[in-house]
Amino acid sequence: MPDRIVGGQSVRDRQKPLRMEPIQAIAEPLLKELYPGIWKRAEADLDQIPRLFYEGVWREHADEIMADIYAFADFHPVDEQRTDGAIKAWSQECAAELEGDYDQEYYRIAVQVGLLAYVNHMRELRTKVNCDIGWHRIAERFNDACSSVVGYGFISAGEKWGMLSLSYRCDPAGVETCRAAERVAVEASQRTCELCGRPGELRPGGWRKTLCDLHAAGRE
Repeated sequence: MPDRIVGGQSVRDRQKPLRMEPIQAIAEPLLKELYPGIWKRAEADLDQIPRLFYEGVWREHADEIMADIYAFADFHPVDEQRTDGAIKAWSQECAAELEGDYDQEYYRIAVQVGLLAYVNHMRELRTKVNCDIGWHRIAERFNDACSSVVGYGFISAGEKWGMLSLSYRCDPAGVETCRAAERVAVEASQRTCELCGRPGELRPGGWRKTLCDLHAAGRE
């Protein structure tokens, strides 16, 4: 098992890391629940058509689907904003850009179930994030950047010396990729208010904190 990496240093421990499978895979239970007629793999060719259309949309538009999922998360960084209604409306808007009724319908479904699966996973990830909500999306982006690295697992995130501190695991071959993503996340936290996510800067004092002008004034 790879060692845990904290602040670029390896530390031995037995904490269980959180892993995320590919979005299409973790969306399967939601597809089954919401669209059982598409989810099933039928023996008859005619009954198999909905499933083939769904898989075809993922095959042809996977990058666009993932971009729409990440764009939703950026636009709705606070978990309370990520409602089922908001997800449904977003997926409909994304699908409207395609031509053809079938492409639009199956693209909408792929974005909807993919987003629901992604949001559920991020809710689990946020139970391991011990900093204020302004940095939650930064931690999520770090997890997204590393999720395909072999052996990667997210352990925790918190604040240290006014910056984001990340703890994770990965195999030796993926260390450089994860550390590059970690540097991006830490640098982002140094210019982002930990309390609200607006532009901020490191504020000195008894407890160093990266804050926007509004929250820095309230602190004083």
